[in-house]
Amino acid sequence: MRKYQKTLVMLVLLASLVTVSWATQGALNGGTNSISQVMQLIQNYYYNATSVNYQKIEDEAIKAIVKNLGSRFTYYFSPQEVKDFDIQTTSKYGGIGTEVTYNSTRSAIEVISPMYGSPAQKAGIKSGDLIVSINGTPVKVLKYIPAVNALRGKPGSKVKVEVYRPSENATLDIVITRALIKLKTVKSTTLEASGTKIGYVRITNFSETTGSEFEAAMSKLYSEGIDGLLIDLRDDPGGLFSQALEVASDFLPKGKLIVTMRNRYGVERPYRSYGNIFKRIPMVILVNHGSASSSEIVSAALRDNEYAVLVGERTYGKAAVQTEFRLSNGGLLLLVTNHYFTPNGQDINLKGITPDYVVKESNATPTKNESYKELIASVVSSTQSTATVNVEKDLQLQKALEIIVPEIKSHVLFPKELIGKK
Repeated sequence: MRKYQKTLVMLVLLASLVTVSWATQGALNGGTNSISQVMQLIQNYYYNATSVNYQKIEDEAIKAIVKNLGSRFTYYFSPQEVKDFDIQTTSKYGGIGTEVTYNSTRSAIEVISPMYGSPAQKAGIKSGDLIVSINGTPVKVLKYIPAVNALRGKPGSKVKVEVYRPSENATLDIVITRALIKLKTVKSTTLEASGTKIGYVRITNFSETTGSEFEAAMSKLYSEGIDGLLIDLRDDPGGLFSQALEVASDFLPKGKLIVTMRNRYGVERPYRSYGNIFKRIPMVILVNHGSASSSEIVSAALRDNEYAVLVGERTYGKAAVQTEFRLSNGGLLLLVTNHYFTPNGQDINLKGITPDYVVKESNATPTKNESYKELIASVVSSTQSTATVNVEKDLQLQKALEIIVPEIKSHVLFPKELIGKK
């Protein structure tokens, strides 16, 4: 049934896409396309026409058009940038499995960390390694982004990297067999607090796999007998709308309103729960200014329906729904086609959601070494589904526990007669 409902959502969005695409094409055909005219004149008359990078001109022209819309949430991705966007939405790619940055001093790719269980880790790549050449071509010649893309490729194919290891002052030639790298968007664990067992789930972003990952994590936590649940959506920028519906539906009874979409013509479409899978338990959702889009949909849906309370800081405020338009040049246009409203009718666009309990993040600034270690820990866990938390350093998490533990015993926020019901 859920697959049918998901298909229905996709068909509705597809219909909107076709309608807008047709209208846009008609508008373009009805007027003079000066951009095409200029490009044609350059090709025919410009003295140095053979040396012109027409792809770059086209990309810059489209970016200028999008910029002048004045829309904060309308974006254009060049063909090269589309690859990174697709990785974010699918959470998988063919590659060696490393988190990297660019070392400008060495003109090399610096490995922040090899991902757990990745080909890079198995081949012996270590944190701090500098990849100076790929398949015999120096990174200095390739440049950063092309070099990163050169590390990616079809699973099963091989790539040869020359690595300089500063810790040993050694240069190594390593051949790595690429594999399908699957990034985990949901991580979970349990916390013991004052005789209660609390489930903790963090969602890093909403990709194609988030719904199924979340259900698997929740099934495991419920089987372990959790008394309450913390859902961490801090710094989750959002993602696929369909996955937000999946996550909210896991708790809300069938028919409960999750979100309402409104297009430019004022036509509204409500989206309701498919029907919950998990029984009701005390729940707190952690949010901050980095919580946006799908994160805000889930947060508002569970709070407005009185299934959760929010702790943290005001959310980002992105209620603009983007539709994907794949362009003939291989680029991608993300165009705002709808706005969404919370179950209580709130328009949170550019306003955000104010939590029930406002708690600022810790003002303590970690040392450079601590920050680097935390970054490495985060990267290593990107292919793992187990969450790691540090309650002592997390003021917002402390507040969430302070709220949920007494609630498990007293049921002030969530009436006892509703707990455990579907």
